[in-house]
Amino acid sequence: MRPQRHVVVFLLALAGSLLWFGLTAEAKSDYDIINTGIKGGGCWYDDSHFVVIQGHQPAPGQGFVVEGLYYLDPNQPKDLRRIDLSPIEPTLQKQIRDVTCQEQTILFDIMAPDRKTSRLYRVKIGTQPKLVADMRWAKPAVISLKGQYVLGNKLTVDKGVWVEQADCDVKFLEPGLKALCWPRDTIPQWLTPQLVVNQYLWRETILVREQDGNVKRIPNPKPPLRLADGTELKQGYLLRDLENRIVHEISMKQDPYQVVDFHLDPRGIYLYGVCYKAGDHGDKHYTVGGRICRFRLDGQNQRWEEVVSVQQSPRDPFSLHALDVNAQGDVLMIERGHRSAIGLWMYDAQSKMVSKLLQVVSPEELQGFRISPNGRWISVTKESSQLILIKRKGVTP
Repeated sequence: MRPQRHVVVFLLALAGSLLWFGLTAEAKSDYDIINTGIKGGGCWYDDSHFVVIQGHQPAPGQGFVVEGLYYLDPNQPKDLRRIDLSPIEPTLQKQIRDVTCQEQTILFDIMAPDRKTSRLYRVKIGTQPKLVADMRWAKPAVISLKGQYVLGNKLTVDKGVWVEQADCDVKFLEPGLKALCWPRDTIPQWLTPQLVVNQYLWRETILVREQDGNVKRIPNPKPPLRLADGTELKQGYLLRDLENRIVHEISMKQDPYQVVDFHLDPRGIYLYGVCYKAGDHGDKHYTVGGRICRFRLDGQNQRWEEVVSVQQSPRDPFSLHALDVNAQGDVLMIERGHRSAIGLWMYDAQSKMVSKLLQVVSPEELQGFRISPNGRWISVTKESSQLILIKRKGVTP
């Protein structure tokens, strides 16, 4: 382990209304805010370890420069420890991006110097990193560790022209894993151990390359997808099995709910989404919601169910955005759009209660927020990449 690196920490108890680096807290005594002094964001490895891509911004307007991969114990945020990623070359470590955590494992992508390919690695704290997949293009690999597979792609794109290849974009795969090589021209995918949520989009026109090398736009010769019941689908979300067979459509509009956006829980059991009912906004025709719904991904369920309503009255409409959820069903959400203040709210799955944690001046102050597995800790990255931790008091570790 490399020498410990110290950071400046300011601990501010939320005993009243505070103005702190733009964050204004509600008058509460059950939350603490910790400014770690760290530049960078990351993910929760477990309840005692938060993984950070540490870096700096050389000058205003310039990009974020990665320094390395670190972790900290939120109870001792001064003790920032570097994760030894040798034998990966230090110059390549500066190309780390898209760090996520699954099954107490850190997953990170490294873009090749030519910026055309990428490699996916995994590492547990205290061990050496292992190469998981070498990808033919620079898009981050999509993996399910519990399902033991990587979702590959047979399509490549050159100046807007999609071409299906004979082989997969996964050039190397760690032994024991399998690659699902599907031709797919839409990137959003959400993986569960046995099923894949896929965003489907049919385009009216497509680009093709003619014999002279020029690119031409033509009407799409392939018709839109037809579901098993004969329904034509041009845009939507599909649940597929690992053989790429459609199980059913995940409808975003089911009476009485309209679902706006969703987030997959870490276990891959539910989708949690912002939703609303007709009349929630009174006579205002908003297309946003103040409720949280969830959809069980078991291959049988086809209905959304309501979890909680944050909105109390049609005269007090809510606009919820950008969810995060942990394995036990605690949900974080941002409220913005129809008020002068922007708030961070949390639903506690154990108590079935929803509460406002804090409010801020602008949405950029609540970027990249994550909740720890036991719901005791919340991480937030400000626009300046400053890492902030929020500790919920009274939560059993």
